[in-house]
Amino acid sequence: MNFKERFLTALAHEEPDRVPVMGLIMDPATVNAILGRRAVDIPALLQKPLLRGPLRRLLNSSWFWDRMYYGNSSGAVESAIQLGFDANWTIYAFMQLANDRETEVGLAWHDVFGRVWEMGSDGCGNMSLNYTRALCDTEERWEAWAEAKAPLFDRVIRNATRFHRRLVDKYGDRILPIGYAAPGIFENSWQAIGFVNFTRYVYEKPAFIKRVVDFHTDFYLRYLEGVMQSGVEVVLGGDDLGQKTGPLMRPELIEKLYGESYRRVAELVHQEKRKFIFHSCGKIYKFLDYFIDWGFDGIITMEPTAGMELAKVREQVGHRLALIGNLDVSRLLVKGTREEVEDAVKSAIRDAATGGGYVLSAAHSHPFVDPERLRWMVEAAHRYGEYPISL
Repeated sequence: MNFKERFLTALAHEEPDRVPVMGLIMDPATVNAILGRRAVDIPALLQKPLLRGPLRRLLNSSWFWDRMYYGNSSGAVESAIQLGFDANWTIYAFMQLANDRETEVGLAWHDVFGRVWEMGSDGCGNMSLNYTRALCDTEERWEAWAEAKAPLFDRVIRNATRFHRRLVDKYGDRILPIGYAAPGIFENSWQAIGFVNFTRYVYEKPAFIKRVVDFHTDFYLRYLEGVMQSGVEVVLGGDDLGQKTGPLMRPELIEKLYGESYRRVAELVHQEKRKFIFHSCGKIYKFLDYFIDWGFDGIITMEPTAGMELAKVREQVGHRLALIGNLDVSRLLVKGTREEVEDAVKSAIRDAATGGGYVLSAAHSHPFVDPERLRWMVEAAHRYGEYPISL
């Protein structure tokens, strides 16, 4: 089988020739280490008086942002190919620099949805971005933002479609690019408002929250249509519905606010004859039955440091969901020994791969995931993942 047949066979809960392996390579540090590229410390450059103005204007030009972002994403897919992965996620994002007195640099990134992302270093000389606060913490500010940014939302969809198409056209004969429509409806809803305000408004201003959810549902469906026009075979979406100890909000409330939205997402993807995989970090056992009811084809992450165990998830969902994950990125794929990596791969295959419906991957990505340990993971999957499983 080739990479595409192998991956789609597994998602259909049939046994391919061997367990597919999916990459979550995205961070510049990982890409640079694999491809031998040099890091570019953008925050440091922005603190140089002579460079600050010209560099900010350059970064805020759409053509340069897309060129820079595509360059790293292209490198991520190339890295995944070099390491032997069958698939890798591909994610589009668009942000603009704005003055910000609360940050050390005096600048922060604003995304189209109304979030502030502060810059820092990933420890390897590359820029890192972290969501820190909301820009639209009142109903009035959110309404004004949504109206003012309407043309930008349309541009993001066009850019995302072009971005994914370029990757599919360039790499689709060597690896399966997974189109990641991110962030999702839940995160888009609350992060621009702030979690405390959002949860308060759920009860104090339910009509406003419904407008927000409806707005982001409609946008997300259009975004998904754009991603699927690129030719991707599998669409990855998601929202972090959990934290280390359990759900961020009661599952019953998520169902009330977002259940119909998620069903529309799955229906749209299935109408286009694609598969929909849902990403969520955290301890999400209480959501698994909802994922099935909403029509999702599979889930990715199953964060081990949040107590998610593959065998337990498989026992709960059977073959109603394909499972992708869940090798630890807190220690195992950072500084684990080769024996430990191999043992974790064998355990994952033993727990979830029989009968198909399983794709091996890291639980997530970050700058300190070690490329050599990713290579060990892939090699172990090739060695121990042949069907029929005999571990």
